[in-house]
Amino acid sequence: MESVVLALCVAAFCVAMGLRESLNIWLGTGAAATISMLLLRRLPDRPRIRGGDVSGPSVAAGLLVGAAMALATWTLYPLSVELVPAISVEVPKLYALLRQPPGPVWAFPVLVLVVVAEEWVWRGLAIELFSRSMGPGRAVVLAASIYVLPQVAFRSPLLVVVALACGLIWGALRVWTKGLLAPLIAHLLWDLLVFVLFPVG
Repeated sequence: MESVVLALCVAAFCVAMGLRESLNIWLGTGAAATISMLLLRRLPDRPRIRGGDVSGPSVAAGLLVGAAMALATWTLYPLSVELVPAISVEVPKLYALLRQPPGPVWAFPVLVLVVVAEEWVWRGLAIELFSRSMGPGRAVVLAASIYVLPQVAFRSPLLVVVALACGLIWGALRVWTKGLLAPLIAHLLWDLLVFVLFPVG
């Protein structure tokens, strides 16, 4: 049952990203996130933030990692453009999608929903499922590898690389803190800083 739910959630996000040219990005990803959350609710032991997960160290870790990732993004972007000039063409196209109505500011609730769904699916269900047979380290790598599939459907080599790096970082944070709160905070803070408040370029 868990494997089927994971496959359906990943498929929902792949379809949403694959239809980016004909479907509003906020509508598509919001629908994928909603479908994923409804599917996860069918699991008897669905991913969630439990009372024991909420602690000062977990919150601090999430904030520090999210801020460090944003700083790394802003620092590495100019260097990346020098090495791969095509990035300077691809990034504005990606931001243009985020500016689709209602725009990243008004669509922030959708962004939160998408982040929560992604963390529940990839850092929650996937890592928990894979850890049973291969241990947490390999589970993080496999979950991160599956996390790039929607970006493959999106047909963006840049986002594939970014998603893999982010998936590894958030997955490691989930295993290290033994909960979903820290990666959720880190993911949401990074998205807010890089996609909404202070875009690169």
